[in-house]
Amino acid sequence: MPQNNDLRGRIAGQSAMAAVVEAQSHRASRGTLARIFGASPLTVEGRAHYRGAVGELLVGSILDRLGQSWDVLHGVPLGVSSLDHFAVGRSGVFAIVVVNCQDVDVTVNGDELVVAKRANNAIVAAREAAGVVASALGEALDESISVTAVLVLVEPNKIATLNAPRDVIVLTSMQLEQWLLASPVAMDGEDVARISGAAEANSTWPQHQQAAQKSRNLTRAFVLVHHDVRSATMRRFLWIAAALIATTIAVWVLVSILTSLVVH
Repeated sequence: MPQNNDLRGRIAGQSAMAAVVEAQSHRASRGTLARIFGASPLTVEGRAHYRGAVGELLVGSILDRLGQSWDVLHGVPLGVSSLDHFAVGRSGVFAIVVVNCQDVDVTVNGDELVVAKRANNAIVAAREAAGVVASALGEALDESISVTAVLVLVEPNKIATLNAPRDVIVLTSMQLEQWLLASPVAMDGEDVARISGAAEANSTWPQHQQAAQKSRNLTRAFVLVHHDVRSATMRRFLWIAAALIATTIAVWVLVSILTSLVVH
């Protein structure tokens, strides 16, 4: 078993969370009025990474409950980028890329992915990531390793699939667990253990990236940002609700006055 394996210490969404914390560290504190009215605490850059982190955390929690017959790693370094999730079980080896599509429409047309009317290269990225994983594991084990590319769309509002992409499985976060568990057996336990051992070794992966922060410190910092985002969202909701109630009361009073004038 390789000894240089700190991948076990990586948490789901670690790279995205680190990017959020880094982006937020350069933002000036919100003013009193901004806090009262629930202005978002996220910077433009932080907002994009925040959605990604939330999506990866959700998918990570799904993968972590697959059971002891599966091995899951998060944030596997692939050089200049990292793979969101790596999973190996008797059903095979899977390179999993996540896109947070909460409450937006998605269109899939071959390699073209459109999320909320914006082009996204996640399908191509998932295929390329699977290729890097297959190459890295194959070199480490000196054998051919088949890796399935999986793109997970987190809680989309609606999906329109015009043409299925080549060599990439597209699933929603609701479908992921059942699909993995229902996939046909392709390997025995020894194969899984061998591939798992190679996957957790830093030396297997190209240009290993050092974690910017320890997982515990990073989680604490991200939770603080998450709390601020949730608080701001709740304040905006309360202000909108108050405005709707005030408008309803004003309309009711106005109608009552007009009705009284007509009657008299």
